[in-house]
Amino acid sequence: MIRTELSLVTIVLSGFGLWVLGMFALSMLRGFAWRKQRLAHHSNLPAIREVLIDYLSGNEDRTRLREFLQTVPDQLAEAFMSFEGTVAGSARDRLCDLGLELALIHQWCEESRSRNVQQRRTAYWRLAFVCSYEPCRRITSDILMRGINDSDEEVRLAASRAMVYTGAPDDVERVFEYAVSQNPLNRILLSEELRPYAAVLCERAIPKVLKSGDPSSTVGMLQMVAAWERAVALPGIGTLLRSDNRQIRLLALQVAPLVQDSPEVRKAILDALADADSEIFAAAAGAAGRLRLEAALPDLARLLRTGDSHRARAAAAALGSIPPKGLVALQELTASPSTTTAVAAAEALSRTRGQR
Repeated sequence: MIRTELSLVTIVLSGFGLWVLGMFALSMLRGFAWRKQRLAHHSNLPAIREVLIDYLSGNEDRTRLREFLQTVPDQLAEAFMSFEGTVAGSARDRLCDLGLELALIHQWCEESRSRNVQQRRTAYWRLAFVCSYEPCRRITSDILMRGINDSDEEVRLAASRAMVYTGAPDDVERVFEYAVSQNPLNRILLSEELRPYAAVLCERAIPKVLKSGDPSSTVGMLQMVAAWERAVALPGIGTLLRSDNRQIRLLALQVAPLVQDSPEVRKAILDALADADSEIFAAAAGAAGRLRLEAALPDLARLLRTGDSHRARAAAAALGSIPPKGLVALQELTASPSTTTAVAAAEALSRTRGQR
């Protein structure tokens, strides 16, 4: 009985061992096949890129490109996309025209309808590259509108980028309206794409956001304007600087130095220097420093003498940005009997001299 049981155990263990060896051998074969496929894939890319470069240089022979399309279409698409960020102007238009001729653009449009989310993401990423070319825009306009409403966040982001690249004012405005309602990361990414259209957006899209009265959209809009870091004609800035919404007021103070200077803006900044909220004060001090508001010098000097360490440092930094009178005030206050005042003034003075 025991021998029979031992024999059965031996057979089972032997079978299990053979199964493990078989699975190991199968994994080795699959790994070898995958490595071989990857090597073959990468070995084709330099040749395809060379042919594409030759085409961009003016060679009209497309024979080899059509061969690549028949034999290695995925590698052709990858080589095509490798020129993103390296070609512009007429060279980019010529490459996009080739994509239309070889039906690559049409293929990506079809893949944008795929149920496979990864395939949709890749398709929209590729379409974003070609949307600056007007013939491609005519083909992709409806597809991009569908993409911006996709269930997948990355697809929506890629479609939004593609719409911005079209350069059409209506498309840019739609993307801006979409961006102000997104999470901070997506908003930052789209802010960079929308930066060149800041002037246009200030004329049409931003007034719509302000008119809506939605605080979250207003916050998103101000965050984007702050990220642009460029001069803008922001409508309604005076109202935003006096908003009851703390976050809106803070952001408005941050962007105040970017908008057209006016008595209304200056007065709102000076009033904010007296605010009991330390963050509001710090934002106002920063705005006063960037605008070099000499009218703020008395309040800043007073707060450097009497404020807590946080307010003293913010006031000192602002004084350092308003030469020459602000620097004179800092020099005098380094001799203050108050340790907080003297240290803050000395730090700001040293930092200002170091920057110079």
